[in-house]
Amino acid sequence: MTAVPTASSLDQPVRGSGFATTFVAIVAGVLLLTAVTTLWRDPFWVFRAAPPWTHDGAGASRLLDTQMRRIKPLQIANLRPGTLLVGSSVTYRGLDPRDLKPGLPQPAYNAGLSSLMAAELPMLAALARDVGSVRRIVIGLDYYMFTRLPPPPPLRPDLASRLGRAEMRLKLMFNSEAPENLWGGGQRRTEPGLWRGDGFKITPDFDAALTRKIAAAQDITAMAYEPSQLAALDTALGRLRGLDIAVYLSPMSRAQLSLLAEAGRRPEFERWRTDIATVIARHGLTLYDLATGHPFDDFDPDKGSSRFWVDNVHFKPEVGRWVLAQLGLASGAIAPAP
Repeated sequence: MTAVPTASSLDQPVRGSGFATTFVAIVAGVLLLTAVTTLWRDPFWVFRAAPPWTHDGAGASRLLDTQMRRIKPLQIANLRPGTLLVGSSVTYRGLDPRDLKPGLPQPAYNAGLSSLMAAELPMLAALARDVGSVRRIVIGLDYYMFTRLPPPPPLRPDLASRLGRAEMRLKLMFNSEAPENLWGGGQRRTEPGLWRGDGFKITPDFDAALTRKIAAAQDITAMAYEPSQLAALDTALGRLRGLDIAVYLSPMSRAQLSLLAEAGRRPEFERWRTDIATVIARHGLTLYDLATGHPFDDFDPDKGSSRFWVDNVHFKPEVGRWVLAQLGLASGAIAPAP
């Protein structure tokens, strides 16, 4: 015989409903607290111009070292720069936006990305167009962008759209890495140097042990030239048509050129220079080939950083000022050569 529920039993709450409500409230509270604290502390440096962990406009950021392909596009959209410096880590260590001459579209932002590959240039061009503020773009090319070097995880194409950037900001607000970075522990550097809000990284000198290690770790066998990558540069320049564009080949140290020669890559390197010049001319632009013939050959990896070089690959801002002078973009106070 089926039991008939009594009035008193119907008045009792369903067992477990209170626990579920409490659990949901706790989770929602934790998420809200994480989001609010992330917005205030801003470990990703994409929500505030001067987060509390920075001092005098600079700070050590592990996240910018490791997640710059997510962070820098958002910084570009926030800052809405008039002048954009594009390139690899050579650019973000060597070209200081503060060295640009007055009168250029402001503000200026260094969009250099670690191990930037040629295939990512069209996305950066699309981002510059979508942001809408960029009037001048300076593109630094190096040989390694166009080789078989294993590429890093590429820039996400959706970051070239407002909707994609809004989605990324939401993800960063609730990022699983946010809690460990909120109170400064995650700001421990993975690479020496301090980031600035304009995308430039202030890099200290390396000792001889580190410069030797960097030189020995380079995978020269993977630096085979890939002419097919030229199509990406062609696409990027097409998207940027109508802007003031300057393109240069980044200076290379004699030590690095020697490594290429020893591995039999020097003919490929010279072919790359010729091919780049052809692409640039097709767009009616001038190529500033600064890869060799510069007056900065003072680096020896067995002696640590020199006056002009951090390591085999990365030149210092003093060389960067010379690069900008060759392009006619340096401050008038900067001498064109040492």
